[in-house]
Amino acid sequence: MGYMGAMYDRPLIAAKTALNDVGGGAVDVAGCSNLSFVVVGNGAVSAGAVQLEEAHDVNFAGTWAALGTPSTPITVVGNGVVVMKVNATAKAVRARISTAVTGGTVSVVLTAR
Repeated sequence: MGYMGAMYDRPLIAAKTALNDVGGGAVDVAGCSNLSFVVVGNGAVSAGAVQLEEAHDVNFAGTWAALGTPSTPITVVGNGVVVMKVNATAKAVRARISTAVTGGTVSVVLTAR
């Protein structure tokens, strides 16, 4: 029997560097209980971090809440990946560059089931 819930496999941020950039924006992940965020450092990154966030609506314009445990920003690793898995429900999620990336770029991919 196949999986019957919602499923996403898409980039949230693609090769960005700017502080507070949210790339492609937020994703509605209602119905998903397993979220995996892959933060990819492209190039010789010397600084940068990504904050994973959640809110009640993909169009929410206020301050989003930090997502995950720990809820601290994820340091971007040059030419490397960092994976954050969240086994909980959320309505809307996004990735935001919380410390500008220098020496390269960052990409973030979300897989949700």
